[in-house]
Amino acid sequence: MDIELEAKKIRSELEKFSLPAIKLFPKAEKAEHIWSTKFGGKPYWPKGKAYPVSDDGAKLILLAQLNFDELPKLSQYPESGILQFFIEDDDVYGMDFDRPTEEVISSPSGYRIIYHPEIEKNELYLEQDLPGANDEHFLPASREYRIECILDKEIPSPTDYRYEMYASDPLEYEDDLAEYVYENFSAEGSKIGGYASFAQEDPRISEKKDNWLLLFQMDSELVGDNQIMWGDMGVGNFFIEREALKKKDFSKVWYNWDCC
Repeated sequence: MDIELEAKKIRSELEKFSLPAIKLFPKAEKAEHIWSTKFGGKPYWPKGKAYPVSDDGAKLILLAQLNFDELPKLSQYPESGILQFFIEDDDVYGMDFDRPTEEVISSPSGYRIIYHPEIEKNELYLEQDLPGANDEHFLPASREYRIECILDKEIPSPTDYRYEMYASDPLEYEDDLAEYVYENFSAEGSKIGGYASFAQEDPRISEKKDNWLLLFQMDSELVGDNQIMWGDMGVGNFFIEREALKKKDFSKVWYNWDCC
């Protein structure tokens, strides 16, 4: 079998199902402003607004902040405002393994997604004394990262539950072809939109949640002398239902992470 020829045929079929994505590239530098797009660091937060806490009353820590005023435009996703992802400072990064998925999505304790439609740029009206990621926290990112980005598109990853619908079960490929596909059709990397990547299995398979789109993905990677690390080279994903995304309703977002 000519592996590259077979893979080219598969890619040609998969390109019909390509999705746009904003690829995010962290740099080990502080972001320009408190309201800038970034991973980690202290969050943008208007004074007088209730800050997200866990059920135990612990303040959640900023994982990522996306300023859509600064980012390329992506259909269905916000065109302006700030979207923030907060998680709990614990050894499972705010994941809840004890409650049913539906219950966690409807009433999360260890994570929260906050959307600010309008951005206040007068720092006198912003909170300054809020927690930020550091080496003392149980967090994938232990410092602030400035973000660079590009608008791109990508084909389905073999770890995404839709791959089998668009092509065939990659586990049924011959070993050499399967290895090539997993290495070259990957959806790794941090991004907004596009296809998700998983170290283990796409949780949407077992939950049969085929209407949930990838909202945001943060991947493990080395950034100079620093690292973003989900357990053992894992990846964090946040999913949202299509209609909720159109309405900019981020009250029910499905958070998942896994590692090798």
